[in-house]
This record gives sequence, structure tokens and C-alpha cells, in this order.
Amino acid sequence: MGYIFDLVREQLDEEEDGEDILDFVSSGDGEPFESLEPPIQLDESFPSSIVITGIPKVPKDKFDKLLGVLSKLIDKNGKCEKNMPLAPSGAETQGVLFVTFESAEAAVNAKSTLDGMSLDKKHTFKVIMMDEFDKIVERSDEFTAQSSITAFSRADFRQWLEDKKCREQVLLRYQTETEIYWLDTALGEPVLCYGGEREKAGGKIWCDWRVQWSPQGHYLTTFHQRGVALWAGPDFKKKVRFAHDGVKFVQFSPTEEFILTWNGTAAIEADENAVKIFRVITGEQVKNCRTPAVAPLGDEFPHFLWSQDGKFYAECNDSAIMVRDTESFEIIKDDEGKKRSLKFPELSTFQWSPKDNVLAVWCLEKDNNPARLVLVEIPSRKELASRSRTMVEATMHWQSEGDYFCLINTKLSKTKKKGATNLEIFRIREKNIPVDIVEVKDTVRGFYWETKGRRFSVLTTDDAGHRPRLFIYGLTKEKCENIAVFDLPSNSFNNFFWAPEGQYFVVAAIGQGDLLFGGLTEHNKLEILHKDEHFMLTDVSWDPSSRFVITAVTQPMQNEIGGFKYSMEAGYAIWTFQGRVLYRQQKEKLWQIAWRPHPPSMLSEKKAVEVRKNIRTYSKRYDALDEQAKESARNAFKLERDTKNGAFKSVIDRLDEYKYDRYEENGWEEARLSHLATQDWKPKEDIIEEEIEVTEEKIQ
Repeated sequence: MGYIFDLVREQLDEEEDGEDILDFVSSGDGEPFESLEPPIQLDESFPSSIVITGIPKVPKDKFDKLLGVLSKLIDKNGKCEKNMPLAPSGAETQGVLFVTFESAEAAVNAKSTLDGMSLDKKHTFKVIMMDEFDKIVERSDEFTAQSSITAFSRADFRQWLEDKKCREQVLLRYQTETEIYWLDTALGEPVLCYGGEREKAGGKIWCDWRVQWSPQGHYLTTFHQRGVALWAGPDFKKKVRFAHDGVKFVQFSPTEEFILTWNGTAAIEADENAVKIFRVITGEQVKNCRTPAVAPLGDEFPHFLWSQDGKFYAECNDSAIMVRDTESFEIIKDDEGKKRSLKFPELSTFQWSPKDNVLAVWCLEKDNNPARLVLVEIPSRKELASRSRTMVEATMHWQSEGDYFCLINTKLSKTKKKGATNLEIFRIREKNIPVDIVEVKDTVRGFYWETKGRRFSVLTTDDAGHRPRLFIYGLTKEKCENIAVFDLPSNSFNNFFWAPEGQYFVVAAIGQGDLLFGGLTEHNKLEILHKDEHFMLTDVSWDPSSRFVITAVTQPMQNEIGGFKYSMEAGYAIWTFQGRVLYRQQKEKLWQIAWRPHPPSMLSEKKAVEVRKNIRTYSKRYDALDEQAKESARNAFKLERDTKNGAFKSVIDRLDEYKYDRYEENGWEEARLSHLATQDWKPKEDIIEEEIEVTEEKIQ
């Protein structure tokens, strides 16, 4: 170990008195390290000591008085030693007190008792353990945020789509219950999937107010006093919560990447937290702002509209549209690199294309400036098309695939009396966006694009509001032509619902109850399949597969106007697309009912066309499965019926046996024979001949 001596000498050579010290250092090899006793470890912890700050700074002559006041508070936690240092000047105390107790337990209790205690209005104690002191004072002045954001797994979010029976799910919100059902046509009734059993077992309320599916059906949103929660997976487990007091509405981005919540405050209240936007997968808040003054679609909500890919969202006022991206959540830049809104004087409304980042903007007429339609590409701000019109009122309608756009404009006289209506059909995908114009002389009650199709329907009445008619038009490569006209049987029909896959439809009298089920063949032949009624109807919705229709009478939520009006008729019915009733049920206080949406199909357009062409081939397998399920249901029903009949007959047999055993004893048999003898009954024989079938054969 001589090298240790050399190291020590080398170190001491740098000291002024190193030579003197070196005389006391042994030059021997010393004992081996293995044989030495382990060094004594110095205990540097102070588990029984605390540091109290927030102490008043007083002059030296008041030191004892202050210490006496503090001792009365501190000594309640046990015997201790106190040290209250003076400032370097010695004129006053430093505002801190060091206290050492006899045990660590007493110190912890003192910290818990004294931390946050107010001595007076200006002095509140802050207490920490002595062992935490160094860590706190050595903390860097530069703040480094620690991420607490976590994400959840989405591995099982689409399991409901893998159901072997190809069943759909239905959401019911009624009374205080929230329930999700499978629609099982083989059993003839919905089957409960989940009804909040886990929350009920834990003494919790699954939902305080509304419920809402996300656009692609992955999440179920429940509304609570403190915000909203998202539930997902086969067991509907809570995935994330978003804190926002008094949420009134929520809005997902189309891709479900973001969720927007609104607390219902008016724009004039200037609440900076009225609107919040969260990232769904992490739960982090990415934006908050006050309520915009204008809702572009004219209703109470929404105030923001999302682009189809979720990369942009937009709001407006009466002269501009503010488009923001979802990376920075700032207004998009123009060609000069400046953040600017899109200016549109007399702006009335705007809509995004369902498939492209294109805005359709409608501006009102004012003074000598005509009303104007503009189609704008985002983010380039390129104007794709524009049309000017005078003395008209207009509405806009995008086709589901963004291939077509319809501007409905109705001529107005100087006295604002309505005249003829023109349907201007823009062919978005074609060069220069040509326009087809269809004139409708009657009053247009409603316009409806066929989902994923080239056809659209129009409901009309005459000027007096009578003679309701249904017109259906089809678009070919060359023109737009009328393919069907139907006189509706009642003036109450006021709404039209295409199936999600097109072809079939329901015409409904919302508020009245009349229903008309129909469809169009491949050759555009109109077929009316069934007419029925659901009294006081308020809701009509197709399931995502276009196989079933729900009609319902729902009540407004509690404390909303008009709830009593529908209370006696609240309930729902499930129909096939041809109009055959599968299931009906009255449901007291039915607030909401909704099919679970499907995410976009992953099939290519080519594969989808192939499946449609060979649908009979694919359907054979499912027809066989359906027949097996129906046979199982029939057998189960027969078994249950036979079991109940057998039990009933067993009771009857026991009663008969008891009666016969008591015949002689009670004189029942004698009385029966005496009664029959007095009736003078005689047998009567009637012969009835009936021709069941006649077959004629020619004999060769």
C-alpha cells in the first residue's frame, strides 16, 4: 500500500504546511482493507426537527414575548427545544424558528398541526421537516415542469364490431338509468350489454345528466357537475375525465382526437373558460376561450366547426372567419406569413365539406352588394368558385362524400314575398365546378341528399301549405333529372331520412306520428314499402348498417320546457328497413335513445363495390347463422311453453285427484247424477260436409 503514501505526499505538496503534516503520516503498507473495521457512518438526518417560517420579525427587546406566544402553540405537541435566530445585524429576528422534539413522531404531528396555521392576518406558518430543508434551498431557480400526462390503451375499442351475430348497440337514457343494449333480432328484443352495474355496486352514479356517443362510436360521454368522462372498451371502463364545471354541450373533432366542452355562458359574460378543448388520448387541455358571439349554424351550439380531418377548426363573426390549426391552435397564416382571418362582409354562415378542407361561405346582400356564395380551400385560401345572387334567401347542403354541393335560393319580391326556388347543384369534382339548376315552383319544405349517392329528395307544398309532394332527382354525367314524384298521403309529413347506405328512406311526420317506409331500386323505380304511425313522434334514426330504424318519443331533460307534453307517450319502437315492427316499449321519462355509430369502413371503394355485387354470396352464410339462431330461439320458447303447460297440467291433475277422492264422502257424485237426470238431455247428431280440395287429371 505504499502508493497510498505517495498519493498523500503528492496532495500535501500543494499545501503551505504540507511538509509538517507529512511527518505524521505513516509510510508503512498498513493493514489490508479487508481486516479493517467498517467506518462509522455519520447520521446527517434530523427526523425530530422542524423549520417554521412565516414568524413575525420583531425587535430584539420583544424576542422573549414572541417566543412565549409561539411556545404556547408549539408545546402542545410535546417537549422541545426552540431556536429563533436573529438577523446578522442583531436588531431583529429573521422570521424563522427551528424546533427539535424528543421523537420523530412528535415532530410529524407538529408539522401537521402547525402548517397553515394563521398567527394573525399577516402571518401564516409554513412548516417543513428539517430533512427537507436542503432539498428545498438547493432547488434550481429554473422551473422544470414534470409531465403527469398519461395515455390509455385503445386496443379493445372496436371489439363491439367483431360481434359474431353482427348485432348493433343501442343507448338508452331514461329516468336515472343509462343502459347499452344489443339488438338481437333472433330473440325479438334488445339484450342488456351494460347498465352501470359496476358503478352501482360501488355506490356511484354513472351519469348525472346527458350521454353522447363520439362520432366514430369509440367513446361514450357522460355529463357530470364537474365535467365529462369518457368510457370505452367491452366493459365500458372510464378512460379519461375532463374537468369543466357545468358543461352543457360537447363536440368531438371528426377523428376523435380532440373534444370541445362548453359551459353555456353567453358571449357577453366574457368567461375565459367558457370553451375548453382537450386532447382525448392524454386528457390535457390545449385551448380555452370565451364564448364566440356567433353560432354559424344558427342554433345555440356549436360555435366552432371542425374540418373533416380534424386539422382545422373555425369560428366566425358577422364579417370574418377565423380558421385555426390544431397544432398551435393559432389562426392560420396567409401568403405573407401573417396570422389573418378570412374577411367576408355581411357573413351569414359557413360549412366545411364532409370530405375536403373546403369552406362554403354565404354572405348576405346589402345596399348595392349582392348576396354571394364562395367556396374556399384551406389552408391555401384559394377561391375555388363564387356566385352572386340578388333578392334571394338561401341555404347550403353538402353531399356526404363532398362530390356535390347544393345552394337552395328562393326569390324574394320587394315586399319579401317568396317566389320560385332554384336548386343549384355544384359538381365539385369536375373541372371549373359546373352547376346544374333545377327550378321548383312549389314551396320547398326540405332538401335531403342520399347518403353516399347521386340522388336527392325534396319535400314540397303549395303556397297554402297543402298538397304535400315528394320529388326525387338523380344526377347523371350529363344532367340532373327528376326520377320520381309521389303525392304524400298527409300534410303532416315534414321530414325525410335516408339510410346510411342510401337507397332506402323513411318519410316522417315529426310531432304527429305518420311514417312512410320506401326505397329506390337500381333502376330508380320508387317503391313504397309500408305506412304506419308512431303517435307524437320526436325522433327517427337509422342504424349504421341501414338494417333497422328507431322511432321514439323522448322528453326534454329535467328542468327543460315541454317535458310534460310527451310524458304519457314516452317510448320507442324498432323497425326493419321495410317497416316491420320488431319491438315496442313504453319507457317513462325517456330522455335519449341513440344507435352506436360506426367508424369509417376500412374497405377500399373497389372492394366495397365487389361486396355489393356479390352480396347474395356473402349473405348465405349469415342467413344460415340467422336460421340457426331463430331455430334455437324457437326451441327455447317451445321448451319454456311446454314446461309451463306441464306445471299447469300437474296442478289440474292434483285437483282432479282430490275431487274424485272426495266424491262419495261429500255426496258430489250423487248430486251430479241427480242433476243430469233432471235435464232431459238427448243426443243430437249433425253431419257437416266440406269440400277440402278438388284435383282434376286428364286420363290419356
